[in-house]
This record gives sequence, structure tokens and C-alpha cells, in this order.
Amino acid sequence: MCGQTMAGEIRKERENERTRILVRIGEFQIELEGTYKNVQSLMGSPLYDFIKELQTVIGEIPSVRAVAEEAETVPTEYPPPLGKPASLGEALRVLMAESGWGREPRTLAEIMTALETSGIYYKKAAVATTLVTLVKSNVLRRLGSRGSYKYVAA
Repeated sequence: MCGQTMAGEIRKERENERTRILVRIGEFQIELEGTYKNVQSLMGSPLYDFIKELQTVIGEIPSVRAVAEEAETVPTEYPPPLGKPASLGEALRVLMAESGWGREPRTLAEIMTALETSGIYYKKAAVATTLVTLVKSNVLRRLGSRGSYKYVAA
């Protein structure tokens, strides 16, 4: 009787112990974790169906290399030199409206880089605030939505 009790306790302990499965598909790794009993119930058809569906979803995600290569592309149009503007507002007005560089929609990051190319350094918040001021005074237009705005000459 004592042997059966001990075997039952070991079985219960094993069922409650945490088990982990790592599934690697291409560049992605998925980790499944649960009790031994839960993981055991996944083995077979449910796990196979899950992996099959996961492969379909992963096939739709661009590869990390493709995203990195896209980010490293060299701009085809370089910003114009700005000289020594009297203020940030003047620098942005020359850059975006007067030089023609602002005919294409530009992100805040592109605008910051263009300013830095001319040796003009401001904090991101100051540039963003000044861009909004230029939008309100109809020098620029703002396209997109919060977090992905682009600015273009009005």
C-alpha cells in the first residue's frame, strides 16, 4: 500500500511539474510552457496544427534581413545646404518650403538628419514643436497619424 501511495505522489508531482517546448521556424523561435500534462496533451495533432498555422503566419512577416536592408538604403535625394539660419523656424522653412526638398513627404527623423547634415542641432521635441507651428501657419502640411506623421510643403 505504501508503494502505491508513493507512486501516486510521484505521478501527481510529474503532472504538476513545468515543461517547456521550443519550436524554431526559420528566424523565429516560439516557446510553449505548461504543466507536463498540458504539454503532453499538445503533442500530436494539436501541436502539428499549431505549427502549420504558425508557418503560414511567419511566411507573411518580412525577414529581419529584408527590414534591415530596407532601413540601410541610401536616400536618392540629399537635403540642400542651409547656411546659417537665424532660427530653427527659418531653417525648417528653407529646408521644407523654399528649397523644394519638402515636396516629398518627410518624417521627423529625415528632417532631423537633414538639419544635422547642415550642422544644425536641436532636440527632437524642439523640431517637432516648430514643425507643428509651421503646420498651423500653413507653411507645411502634416500627413499620416500619430507616431507616423510626415511633413510636406503646403
